[in-house]
Amino acid sequence: MKNYTLKLFRTIGKIETVRTKKKMRFLRNIRTINWQLDGIRKAYLKVSYGKKMCNYGCLCDFYNDGFYDNKEELLDVFKYFDEED
Repeated sequence: MKNYTLKLFRTIGKIETVRTKKKMRFLRNIRTINWQLDGIRKAYLKVSYGKKMCNYGCLCDFYNDGFYDNKEELLDVFKYFDEED
């Protein structure tokens, strides 16, 4: 099961974090953000896929993450991070 995390960095120094396991709830949260009015400088997106066996034979956390400057870029990358195997 995937875990979605979004951190919003505001211009006033406040950081807001949203975590959920539901894809539609996460997308609704992203779409309701108004970047100009809310004063958001950047956003951090992390999609965690859970623990899986890595090349070294141990259980490792697998995830994709990154920092993004606008909503369009964030939604674009989210499509690729959320693809099925």
